[in-house]
Amino acid sequence: MSGAPPPGPGTRLARLALNIHDMARAAAFYQHALGFQPLGTPRPATAEHAALLGQPFESLTMALGDTRLELSRFLAPSAPYPADSRANDLWFQHFAITCRDIEGLAQRAVQGGGRPITRSGPQTLPPASGGVTAYKFRDPDGHPLELLVPADAPSQARGSRPAQGHAIDHTALSVGDCNRAMAFYQEVLDLAPGARQTNSGPEQERLDDLSGVRVRVATLFASSPGPHLELLGYEEPRGRRQAPGATDIAATRTVFTTTDLTALEQRLNSHRRPRPRRIANAVLAQDEDGHWLMIEQAP
Repeated sequence: MSGAPPPGPGTRLARLALNIHDMARAAAFYQHALGFQPLGTPRPATAEHAALLGQPFESLTMALGDTRLELSRFLAPSAPYPADSRANDLWFQHFAITCRDIEGLAQRAVQGGGRPITRSGPQTLPPASGGVTAYKFRDPDGHPLELLVPADAPSQARGSRPAQGHAIDHTALSVGDCNRAMAFYQEVLDLAPGARQTNSGPEQERLDDLSGVRVRVATLFASSPGPHLELLGYEEPRGRRQAPGATDIAATRTVFTTTDLTALEQRLNSHRRPRPRRIANAVLAQDEDGHWLMIEQAP
């Protein structure tokens, strides 16, 4: 997706949090294969965050440019990522990393323990589908990721520079109804709508490893700095619905900060059942399709 973001609302996408099985393995993959840098060492979660998620865990924050990724390992075993997951399943959530050398970085990711989703290497989508060059794969825990060269930087797709990601561009969620999901994120989280398009064709099918793909893509912007959000509404083929538990490996948390947590919590309470959970200055909730959200009061 492309297009400049509109003026930012009071909600910012601060980081993405992945549940993992093995901290050392995950940290090594993101650092050595994808270029993330650890900010310190793993440390126990605060009592408030452990209570919010239902059990103690350790976490490590990693940086890629000015964007952040949190790795979370629960002390009790977490249910694994569903082995037969596909891009259209409604628990699917990936995040996209912009990069200079997509072929080299894809090779490093696979050599470092990643598993390809995309068939036949990086795919350049037609202009009607955004014109980006992209490649999807899974990390060692099964989390889907995407490498991305924007349409306005085609010379970077096969550059001679070392493979190096430089930022998390967006996170993308598979949703059952794009219009309903757009309404939720606009009305409850105060995100601003951006471009919308429908992707199809052989490049999209190879990118997703699916046949007969027709997917609606809608962009939403939070305050800068930080990634934006994309909604993926697969009209064909339809995906399966299964909401993971908060500590399951598939339960990626999109972590927002807001200037008014109480007002946002009230909007969540009026929009969703079951009610979101709040402890101190953080709220844990799910969107209309079961994707996990954490919203924190901005300092």
